[in-house]
Amino acid sequence: LAGAAAITATAWLIPGFATAAPAAWDCNDGSFCVYSGDNGAGSVCGWSGDDPDWHNGTSQCSWTGSTRVQSAFNNGLSGLPVSAYTAINEGGTRVFCLAKDGKINLSGVGTYLRSHTWSC
Repeated sequence: LAGAAAITATAWLIPGFATAAPAAWDCNDGSFCVYSGDNGAGSVCGWSGDDPDWHNGTSQCSWTGSTRVQSAFNNGLSGLPVSAYTAINEGGTRVFCLAKDGKINLSGVGTYLRSHTWSC
């Protein structure tokens, strides 16, 4: 878990979905979700598949360009883990590898993330 802080168990994901102030850890079944606040709070974006570029891909998460990700949830159904990265195309630093049903709060003020893949 490079660069990650506390980890707990739970996961959630919504393909190309972005909204403000959902319920804590709100994430569609089968999805990987990231949040602007701790404990699954704040703005959320979610995906059901890999996304090599959160800003320019088919499912865009515009707030991650100016706001750090504070927490994440792997609510996938396949049992696969999810890895998130600081650069496009799974580049830069892998910030975490999150098991199915895993939840994480990122340390400090969070981390700017740009891509993810359903593998570790």
